[in-house]
Amino acid sequence: MIAERMGAYSPLVWRLFVFTVIVGVATGLPEIMFNFYLVSLGFDNSIAGQMVSLTRISGFLFGIPLGLAVDRFGGVRTIQFVGMVNIVTWLVLLNTTDIHVIRAGYFFAGVLFTAQATAILPLLSKVTTPEQRPFLFGVNFALIMTTGIISALVGGSLPGIVAQLQGIEATSVDAYRHALYSSIVLTGLAIISLIGIHARISSPAAVARDHTDSADTAGSAIDDSIPRRYIVYRSLGRLTLGLAGGMLHPFLNLYLRQQYAFSDATIGIVIAVVSVASVVAGFASGSFIKRFGAQQTVVIASAIAGCVMSVVLLPNPIIFMIAYTISMFLVGQVYPAGDVLILSTVGSQQRGFTTSINNMLWSFGWAAAASISGWLQVQSGFTWPIIAHCVCMALTALLFYVHQYPQHRSSAQLQATP
Repeated sequence: MIAERMGAYSPLVWRLFVFTVIVGVATGLPEIMFNFYLVSLGFDNSIAGQMVSLTRISGFLFGIPLGLAVDRFGGVRTIQFVGMVNIVTWLVLLNTTDIHVIRAGYFFAGVLFTAQATAILPLLSKVTTPEQRPFLFGVNFALIMTTGIISALVGGSLPGIVAQLQGIEATSVDAYRHALYSSIVLTGLAIISLIGIHARISSPAAVARDHTDSADTAGSAIDDSIPRRYIVYRSLGRLTLGLAGGMLHPFLNLYLRQQYAFSDATIGIVIAVVSVASVVAGFASGSFIKRFGAQQTVVIASAIAGCVMSVVLLPNPIIFMIAYTISMFLVGQVYPAGDVLILSTVGSQQRGFTTSINNMLWSFGWAAAASISGWLQVQSGFTWPIIAHCVCMALTALLFYVHQYPQHRSSAQLQATP
């Protein structure tokens, strides 16, 4: 059924989804292997922790510039430029042992995923109608979650494969370095996959699909913009959503080991099940949005997710696994529905900025919550982080409930209204 629905869309949609998968794996592999690479170079876990923070910081700092670049130069050109910078950065990263150069390089390497996350939804909006976007935004979210599973499977086995081919130790510097070169190759393929798309997306025939902005196809006036403070105001729910996620999800493996003494294999299975639930949620979100509306979907799913997670406070591993899986399915509805809702309030010339604000608020919330949660865990375990997660999900539902999300209408459409 999904294949049949996809067949009704522009071939450009397929190409954009192919790009999403390639760049998702390209940026996901280092998350699996780079920490091991640093350890093989002789650095300790504290350095690895700094690298995780650097990627979040780079996403936050470059969020608005990338959003403005997407609006000014187009998503394809922005991604291709950032991708080429990323390739050069990784070539330097993997051929130095100077920690200062490594820090600087990893900081800039984190920008590619931010560029992809900022550009992909505006690009999809360019070649689809408003009616098509709920389903396609959900598919995009599902594909992003799928790349996480692929990256984990490939990243876990790739150094061993390289070691066998070269006759070296699987935990050696060369094994990890050569395995990480795969990220460079994939980034190059991602850039190649976008060749020719910019001209086709910018053509009148493609832009005319966007019914909400059809009056802007001539590229003349940009008087359809809304004040940017409204965009930030309407996106505040993404901040609390990031706060909720950062409270527990980054520490899921530690929670399962410390609370229930799960083995590494069992922890891997649990995380895989959670990821699959998010993938299924992405594919199903279009149906939920169509039935309940984007705003109602976000509000209801956020509220229920917070309530479901409260039962995790009961010390039972079976209850935890069921509750967490259900919660992640519900959260998987919140992301694409929120994207549809917020982007429907702005014209095409502000989608890049809007998406960057969403990503920045989420990243800031996640990073702040992770720091707070780590401190709370040292003080009193996981009880308060879980409570904070539930409260933040309730606040997410409240923010999306109280805010107004008027459908964007171009100046020409407003003038044509009697």
